Amino acid sequence: MKQLEELGVAGKYGELRRLFEAAGYTEEAICRCLHLNRLADFELESSQRPAVPPPATPSDLLVALFLVGEYVSRAGVDAFLGAGAAALFEGMGLLEAAEADRCAATVALYPLDGLYIASSRWSNADGSAFETPPDVVYPALIRNTRLFLDLLPDTPCENLLDLGSGTGIAAFEASRCGARHAWASDIAERSTRFAEFNRLLNGIDRVTTVTSDLYEEFGGQTFDRIVSHPPYMPVLSQKWIFMSGGEDGEQITRRLIEGLPRYLDDGGLCFCLTMGSDRTGRPFEQRIREWLGEDQSNFDVALVVRKLMEPEQYAVRTVPFEPRPRAEAKAWRELFARLEVVSLVYGLVLIQRRNGAERTFTVRRQAAAGFRRADWQWLLSWETAAADGRLVPAVLNSRLHASRRTDFSVSHGLTGEGWTPKSYHLSMDRPFSMDCKIDAWAAHLLAQCDGVKTGRQLFEQLKETGAIPPQVSGAEFAEAVRPLISGGFLEVDGFRPPQAAE
Repeated sequence: MKQLEELGVAGKYGELRRLFEAAGYTEEAICRCLHLNRLADFELESSQRPAVPPPATPSDLLVALFLVGEYVSRAGVDAFLGAGAAALFEGMGLLEAAEADRCAATVALYPLDGLYIASSRWSNADGSAFETPPDVVYPALIRNTRLFLDLLPDTPCENLLDLGSGTGIAAFEASRCGARHAWASDIAERSTRFAEFNRLLNGIDRVTTVTSDLYEEFGGQTFDRIVSHPPYMPVLSQKWIFMSGGEDGEQITRRLIEGLPRYLDDGGLCFCLTMGSDRTGRPFEQRIREWLGEDQSNFDVALVVRKLMEPEQYAVRTVPFEPRPRAEAKAWRELFARLEVVSLVYGLVLIQRRNGAERTFTVRRQAAAGFRRADWQWLLSWETAAADGRLVPAVLNSRLHASRRTDFSVSHGLTGEGWTPKSYHLSMDRPFSMDCKIDAWAAHLLAQCDGVKTGRQLFEQLKETGAIPPQVSGAEFAEAVRPLISGGFLEVDGFRPPQAAE
C-alpha cells in the first residue's frame, strides 16, 4: 500500500472531481450497480454481499475500484474513464500497480450527500486477510455515521468544532449549512490527512483541518457549536482509535463534556452521538450534568436514547455479537459490577449553554422509530421555552391541541357501584416513545383540547366542573400540564411538534 504522504501529491483535485462527475459516480449509480436501497446498506464485509458483475459503465468501474476494492485493469481505467485517468489516479496516490496490467485502489472513495469522501480501505484486492491499522479512518457511509450526519444541526452558526472528525464530513456538512467557519479535528494524523484531501477534493473553503487531542490545540478559541461522534465502545485494551472509549466507553465523551465550560460559548450547543451508562442511583443524563462541574447551572442537558443494552449482553458477546471467550466475559462482568453499571445507553446527547439562566433542565427521552433532526430540535425549543419563563403565557394564552397520536386507556376496578375507573394511561409513538399515568383531571383536559379553546379557557372550565380545586393558580396549572406537552400528548400553538402537521 502506498505511503500516506502520497495522498493528493499531484494536487489535481479539480480534475479528479470533474472526472468523477463526468463518470456519473453518484450514490444512485452505486445503488443501481450493487442493487441497494441506499448507500448505507453497503456491506463492508465481502462475504455479506453478492459478487459484483463486470463493469458496464464508467461509474461501475469506479464502484469496483474505489468502493468494492477489486482489481481492475489499468487499460480498463483509461478505456472507461478516458486516456490519462489511470495516471491521474496514480499521481494523486489513489492507485497502485499489481502484477500484469492490474491495479488496485489505495483508499476507499465514494460519493455521499453530493460530496466525494475518501477513507481507509477495509479489504485487500487479492482477498487476503486485511489487518486494520490502529489509526484507520472510519468510513463515512456506514449506518451509524449516516445516522450522525442525518441528525446533525442544519442551522447556521459562527464557529463549529467537529471533534474526532475522521474524514471531516461533519465539518463539511456544517459549512454547507451556513457555518461561518468549521474546524475538523482528530487525534490521528491519518484522519487529518484524509480530511484535508476531502476538503480540497470538494473545493470547500470555510473548513480548517487540525490534528488535536480534543481541545488541546485550540488555546483560547471558543465555539458556538461543538459536534462529535466520538469513540464510545468499552474496551479492555485499545485496538483502534476510532472505537476505543476506555474501559467504560466514556473516556472521550467525558473529557469532551468536561471541556464545554471552557470552549462552548453562551447560547451554544454541543451535539454528541455516543454511548454511556446508567449506574446505580445515577442515570446517564445525571452523570453528564456532573461532568460539567461547577458551571453546570449554566447548562441544559437532554439525552435521547436510541438503544439500551444490558451489561450481561455486552459481557458475553462482542459487537457484532460474536461470543466472547469465557475469561474475557468474566473480566467484563467484574468491571461492570465494580462500576455499578445498570445499562449501557446509546443515544444523542444535547447540551446547550445559557449563562445566568434562572432555571435549566435535564430531560431524557426514548427515541421512536423514524426519529429525526426536527424531533430533537422541537424538544430543545419547547424545554427551553418552558424553563426560561415562557411556560405560563404559552400555556394560558395559546390554543391547546390533544395529539391524535395519543393512545388513551382506562383501567377499571369493580366496586359496590359497579366498574369504576381506577387509573388512566397515555402512550405515544412520536416524536418519542412515551408512557405515563395521569390523574382524572388530565384525562378531562385532553378530552376538551380541540385546538379552539385556549389554555386559560380550559383552565377555567376545569375549575367550574370541579375537576381541579378552585384555589389552583394559572401558573400551577401550567406547571401541571408541562409534562403532557413535553411528552407530546398535548400540543401548544407556537410549539407544536413536527408530526403535528402530518
